[in-house]
Amino acid sequence: MEGEGNDCAFMGEDSHPGAPLHGNSSILSSTFFLDHVGEVSLVFNSDGLFWEPINSPNASAMVEGEVDGDCGCYSNGNKRKHSLRKGILQLSALEMKRPDGSICFGIKSRSKAASEIKLSDIYAVELSHHGPIHITNLPHATEHLLFGNDIKLYRFIVHGFIRSKNQLSQWIPTTYTFGHKDFRVCEMWVNKLNAFLDRDVGRPRNLLVFVNPKSGKRNGCKTWEAVGPIFSRAKVETKVILTKRAGQALDVMSSMTNKELNNYDGVVAVFLAKTSQSSKYQLLKAHGTNDIDKKVVEFPLFCRFKAPNPPTPSDFVHPADDNGDSSVLKENERAQEIPEQCEDKIPFISSEDQSAAKASYNISGETDDEFHILNQRFRIGIIPAGSTDAIVMCTTGTRDAVTSALHIVLGKRVRLDIAQIVRWKATPRSEIQPYMRYTASFAGYGFYGDVITESENYRWMGPKRYDYAGTMVFLKHRSYEAEIAYLDVGSDEPNLTSKRRHEDNMSELNTQKSERRVCCVDCKICNENSDPTSTGISSLTPHLYSEGGKWKKSKGRFLSVGAALISCRNDKAPDGLVVDAHLSDGFLHLILIRECPHASYLRHLIQLTKSGGSPLNFQFVEHHKTPTFTFTSMGKESVWNLDGEIFEAHQLSAQVFRGLVCLFASGPQV
Repeated sequence: MEGEGNDCAFMGEDSHPGAPLHGNSSILSSTFFLDHVGEVSLVFNSDGLFWEPINSPNASAMVEGEVDGDCGCYSNGNKRKHSLRKGILQLSALEMKRPDGSICFGIKSRSKAASEIKLSDIYAVELSHHGPIHITNLPHATEHLLFGNDIKLYRFIVHGFIRSKNQLSQWIPTTYTFGHKDFRVCEMWVNKLNAFLDRDVGRPRNLLVFVNPKSGKRNGCKTWEAVGPIFSRAKVETKVILTKRAGQALDVMSSMTNKELNNYDGVVAVFLAKTSQSSKYQLLKAHGTNDIDKKVVEFPLFCRFKAPNPPTPSDFVHPADDNGDSSVLKENERAQEIPEQCEDKIPFISSEDQSAAKASYNISGETDDEFHILNQRFRIGIIPAGSTDAIVMCTTGTRDAVTSALHIVLGKRVRLDIAQIVRWKATPRSEIQPYMRYTASFAGYGFYGDVITESENYRWMGPKRYDYAGTMVFLKHRSYEAEIAYLDVGSDEPNLTSKRRHEDNMSELNTQKSERRVCCVDCKICNENSDPTSTGISSLTPHLYSEGGKWKKSKGRFLSVGAALISCRNDKAPDGLVVDAHLSDGFLHLILIRECPHASYLRHLIQLTKSGGSPLNFQFVEHHKTPTFTFTSMGKESVWNLDGEIFEAHQLSAQVFRGLVCLFASGPQV
């Protein structure tokens, strides 16, 4: 049926004119004027908006209608009106048929290719006041008749985004302004488009936002002011809280009841990452996150998540056979498999403990109005306001506040692995007192911890202290004796570090590279065997309880011990620590750097700064993909760098919960 008093039509599956430009049946079809383009044939279907620029005397007819109407754009007496009508008659065209057989009355297509914007890329549609539309595709003769290329029409604006040509992961906001002589037509299109957008239940409607205004150069508030209009246009209600102290975000959310939390679709953190602008030493701090977003990630886990502890170190004692040997072990001694007769001492959870663990698993803190951590609706958003953030880089592909904001309002979602870290003993003489923490990106011991500790002595230097501290720690070249046990489940071993050649010179770089499957949008590895509806502990730790797993251990002196859940890429390390680490596969990457010469370690660090580098293909580097590990220090101790914070631990254990947290993101575009 045709709209009364306008040329808009509700289209059926086989309707003409204006048959769908793209397969699906049309919901609406009409002729509009697109700003900076001209007259277009616009079609709306379930996929989005599609339009084709057209050259037509209708453009002049539209203007003539404005002359006769109340717009008065070009009315200057009957003489001008007569000239316009004369030009229109001279430019009129006969009815023509398109190559596909559809009829185009008085229209000549400028291009066979249609322009479009997907419905999933539209974040807002709004009516605009009566105003000018700039025309660029008018016939040359008509331009002279109109004495200019602007006409005044009723308008509506479609807000979406386009991908940057230089960086596909960066989203750039864009607008499309459509004009029509009839206000009712514009209003109908806006209502219809908004009705479809409202049906997308994945888009947030109510968010809790934490902004840290005092961090760094006080960019938090400036960043929120820049992205705030995106939320307003998308009709997302936001409750903004300016944090005044460390831990305030966690305290606020911890004090909220489940019913209050369920009123929100998620929580957003706007922060300035406390990282260095340095070269290779930026790696050390960039693996971590700012206090506010780390607390936002931890909040539902501390208060509303109960799960079994990870496996414990063997008997909580040092092995009796430790002789303090500081030499690099031979290749066949790198990962010793623990004999079956010693399984009573290995950090396995018994079958009874597994059953108890499954029974004690709980994702709710209250019996009524439950708040479910694993639901798809409640998500966490991070809007960067500073130099570097590993989580943002790995989940959106870029460190751009606007891109992150668009991911949030469009309701994008990606699940993120979380590692549970349990410290059993802080020092060798401490009593066993389990202390639990969580990390979403990285935990490091030795070199990583020493740099954080050393930098605290030079806070007056600002961000440059990480450069200075990193240099000092590198020159000291300290190594630490430790024993690390990890569960080997045979997880896609060829996709890890390529198999090393056994060469006389252990510091020789093996240039053979493995096949790298980088995590990206709609990642097959992250989605493989993933069941977001499952709430059992086995779904969160599928590899820990799988059959065929064998515990192995590495013992000796290490320059560093690192555990990366994500690639930890940043501007100075384009591939991060592990280029093929995934967001939600249930594994962490255990990276053990054994004692080696200065020059060899420097080559390893340099490889980290290169795109396509091979930092793991050294004889002194061990790389194990595992769902859990234990750590025991055996002498002079360093500290752990846990997401950028100092964490003292003589003995600790870690296990990965697969896809425990849901973020407003879609993964990087590769």
